[in-house]
Amino acid sequence: MNNNTPGQEGAEPLPAAAKLVAFYLSRDRVLSLIDTERLPPLHLQALQGADVPMATAILTNAVGAHLLQAIAAGGVRTLQQLAFDGSLTDGTPFIYNGHFFGKGFGADNKKPGLTLTGPLDEPLEGKKLVLEFSKNGLVNDTAYTRMSGSTRLFAYAYVAEITDDTVRAIPYAIGDLVTSRSTMALPFASTLELRPNDIQQFSGSDPMWAPTKAEFARMAEVTERKVKETIAGLLGEHEVPADWGGEESDLFSAELLVRGQRRTGAFLLKGPAKFHPMMPRDLGKNGDQLYRLFNIPAAIYIVQHCHTISPSVRKTVEAFALQRSLTAPCRYVIMDGYETARLLRAAGAWPASKGSPQEMAGGRS
Repeated sequence: MNNNTPGQEGAEPLPAAAKLVAFYLSRDRVLSLIDTERLPPLHLQALQGADVPMATAILTNAVGAHLLQAIAAGGVRTLQQLAFDGSLTDGTPFIYNGHFFGKGFGADNKKPGLTLTGPLDEPLEGKKLVLEFSKNGLVNDTAYTRMSGSTRLFAYAYVAEITDDTVRAIPYAIGDLVTSRSTMALPFASTLELRPNDIQQFSGSDPMWAPTKAEFARMAEVTERKVKETIAGLLGEHEVPADWGGEESDLFSAELLVRGQRRTGAFLLKGPAKFHPMMPRDLGKNGDQLYRLFNIPAAIYIVQHCHTISPSVRKTVEAFALQRSLTAPCRYVIMDGYETARLLRAAGAWPASKGSPQEMAGGRS
């Protein structure tokens, strides 16, 4: 099933709810986090270590739902969000979805300790995240293969110690965050991203066209206001808001058409004042522009920039969207300078090269 195919009339453009398939659980810690009075008796007994029928299946597939409810109810934030606003301190719980390298899972390793280690991006660039836990918490045989070597996992943990180069954490749970309504266990994070041309008003851009280096340099001539006016025009918005310092978004519209359904969208637009690849530091002090953007109740969040957008920004936007989606399903769109150029060209707003006639809409360079 391809969740990103444009033009699927009546298809659901928002992601299915997330499901946590657990490979590791700290049972005592999990019991302290969830409302045990509402747990089905077998679930409670399995967490308490009792020998109950289907105990492995319960710990792998059922307990995760209770944990995700606790994460949502507690407003637990991602590691990136905590780092942005200076709230990353010892004892702070967080969620993280990313790359790890698992050590200690080999059959010849007799030691009880296991680790997952992953490099961190800006705003924690130069540090690594290290999760430390015991084999006793592994809940199924799949854990040994799924968590060893180079892998991508979801972790719910708390900070144990922060040093110059390490964030050491103790996990409550580690597993796969997948979609709950799919015949295949699709990674949940991958369902959150839309391509710009999944928005029907933007689908006229030519995905086969890419600007040359000289043509791409013309993006430095396109003001943020021009991009905003172009997008507003395509969406049929007659009023283009003026910029001001306290805005939560540069543009908000309830007119986005995605797979035949009308959706709300909040835009963060970045013009050529800094014509370089977007980094997290370009998103305001402490990432406040992303905080304000994702504070708006919207179905789709669009981050646009006149230049390329770094992998660290993409990971950060994904982290904000993932955290929000646990309580309010949403999607996000990354529109870099190349995608913006295609959109401007299709809308007849692509700047002509100096000394040449003005190019027509969709014209040839």
